Amino acid sequence: MVRWDGHEIGVLSTVAGCIGIMHGSMPKGWAKSFIHRQPVAAMSCFLFGVGLVLPVTVVPLRRALGFPTNQYDAEDPRVKFPTFESLQ
Repeated sequence: MVRWDGHEIGVLSTVAGCIGIMHGSMPKGWAKSFIHRQPVAAMSCFLFGVGLVLPVTVVPLRRALGFPTNQYDAEDPRVKFPTFESLQ
């Protein structure tokens, strides 16, 4: 079960609202035109989107796979700390 924190919901809802306003105010086909005319800026926007999605998806995946999550959310009650074994 995915548990959403308030800051995650706030960031994603703000970004979704901004995209909705921009999509509603721009003419039809603006995204295709933007990608065609300004590929560097479009790639930058794509990487920004990836950067927003990664923290929301990586931590639940690491938790589901049983990997340590102490660097991301150490205060969470379901946190898992790494176990270090000697290499002898």
